[in-house]
Amino acid sequence: MKKSVISFFLALIPSISAIFLLVEYFPYTGLGRIVSIPITIIVNIIILLYSLFLTQRLKSRVFKSFIWIATILISILVAVILHPQEYLPSVLKQLRELTFSHTIK
Repeated sequence: MKKSVISFFLALIPSISAIFLLVEYFPYTGLGRIVSIPITIIVNIIILLYSLFLTQRLKSRVFKSFIWIATILISILVAVILHPQEYLPSVLKQLRELTFSHTIK
């Protein structure tokens, strides 16, 4: 039980960090932030609890590791997708433009 709780909170750290970074670097959210941050945390908690339940039933460490890596990446992606922008394009579109703007020209 104690190991499960530690695993859950360790897996929640990247998602919380992503939310803090999104608030810092994409601040133009208006009042949508008040709603989106709790919803993002709840969705990520549900995803992590499901993964915890799934990995407790598996015996292979390789599959458990793969599931946790995929789960953490999905929880970060959920945080990015659910982060609102008031008048700018979505966060994914802004990140894509920042990343690939020099290669398109």
